[in-house]
Amino acid sequence: MIVIGGGIAGLTTAIALQQQGITALVYEAASDLKPIGKGIWMPTNAMLALQRLALDRAMLQKGVPLDRLELRDSAAGMLSVIDLSQMRATFGHTTVAIRRADVHQALIERIRPATLHLGKQCIGFSLRDDRVTAHFADGTTATGDLLVGADGINSVIRQTLFPNAQLRYSGQSCYRGIARMSLPASLQQVAWEVWGGAHRFGFSAIAFDQVYWYAPFIAPPGSKLSSDQRVARLIQHYATFPDPIPAIIQHTVADEIITTDLYELAPLPHWWQGRVALVGDAAHAMTPNLGQGGAQAIEDALALAEQLVRCSTITAGLQAYERQRLPRARRIVQTARWYGRIAHLQDDRLRRLRNLAIRATPAWVSRSQLRWLYGLGW
Repeated sequence: MIVIGGGIAGLTTAIALQQQGITALVYEAASDLKPIGKGIWMPTNAMLALQRLALDRAMLQKGVPLDRLELRDSAAGMLSVIDLSQMRATFGHTTVAIRRADVHQALIERIRPATLHLGKQCIGFSLRDDRVTAHFADGTTATGDLLVGADGINSVIRQTLFPNAQLRYSGQSCYRGIARMSLPASLQQVAWEVWGGAHRFGFSAIAFDQVYWYAPFIAPPGSKLSSDQRVARLIQHYATFPDPIPAIIQHTVADEIITTDLYELAPLPHWWQGRVALVGDAAHAMTPNLGQGGAQAIEDALALAEQLVRCSTITAGLQAYERQRLPRARRIVQTARWYGRIAHLQDDRLRRLRNLAIRATPAWVSRSQLRWLYGLGW
């Protein structure tokens, strides 16, 4: 089978297929394996899926398991605390904060030799009988009985399958970075997210002396700033946020801060056609507000491989995969969009009402929502 894309979605798909005894080759457009991104949170559901692939220990060895998540308002203080020890007690895993590059490296080390082919930019595919052929920019091709599009939010495979699919801008962009510093002992295994109207800031340790952080803000798409301008704006907007946020910004190398406009994919009616299927952001790109983008890609990979083996035909397997995964992913996309909107309320009265509602939410309601989100479900 052919997998287009060598990110988290593509590599995990190949590993899951190989674990089921299915030959899978990965074709990645990049010509070399440079570290990409900054940090990522691997929530309980991702860890449960990785456990089935014998990859959970690799994440734990490289990352930091979190004990709790704290949601705060920059002016009003604590809004809620999520005790992740309850997730560990229920499911056996908590959320792990880790460098994205370490996740990628762990996946590469797990795939079989000669699986990953670099410098292979897919420009399309063709179908003939029960075979599908991927076409690459260098003039080469690869043929198999199934092609999996794991080529991200700007997927060529999706654009070919569903030419009317649309990306929607969230109205927010996001700074990300890794600060070279140690958090106080009380925060070593704690994640914060702080809301402040047009701006918010989240962080957690990903190593003893490294802190991954992200800072979404309301802005039009395509804003271009120099590294010095980015730092100046960060210092300006987050000067009144609680400690240690100003220090985290100060301990980040300016040239290493990245900016990403936050888009989501409008819901697709299907995730497959014929001998071609989609996984990860190619199928359901979402805003990162719930920290579920990578987790949902990993769930896709595991479900696709299991259903292809469980069902008598590829078509039946793809149908079962879509039935299993599409409703859950669609709900998470919608919830992430809603979360991003309420996090950035700028009207003071609405912010006060929001804060009151969050603080008044019964603990059993929050636990029920978290069990649904963090449970693998199958």
